[in-house]
Amino acid sequence: MIMMEISTRDFGPIRVDADALYAFPEGIYGFEEEKQFALVLRTYGDASLLYLQSTVHPAPCFLVFDPGDLCPGYQPTLSAEDLRQCGAEAADELVFLTIATVRDKIEDMTINLKSPIVMNPKKKTARQVILQDPEYLIRYRPFDPEGKEGASC
Repeated sequence: MIMMEISTRDFGPIRVDADALYAFPEGIYGFEEEKQFALVLRTYGDASLLYLQSTVHPAPCFLVFDPGDLCPGYQPTLSAEDLRQCGAEAADELVFLTIATVRDKIEDMTINLKSPIVMNPKKKTARQVILQDPEYLIRYRPFDPEGKEGASC
């Protein structure tokens, strides 16, 4: 097991397994200069959260979720070009994650279903894509008891 130490804003210095590293040739929207991220699992008591942490700079660090856990039935359709750029023939070869924006209250947290992070675990590459499906929202509120902001999943 090859380990790499990275400096983080939120967790201080941490060691990550090289298997957790993903190349982002195009970066992430708004962070195009960040070309490598690590998937970091942090456990807090009984809960575990997954983060996408830059390996070059202490920030950015994104809280990410499997969209299917928060939006049952989430089945994004990728274009042939997106599949090609992800190095896959079919979407079932890929892993989808959504970036969360955390507010003061959990009910106000949003996840971006419209622009998921698409990861190819075999090639250790990833990219953010913009889905053409109008049903998927940029600010989906999975914990809002008053209902979802916009269309439901």
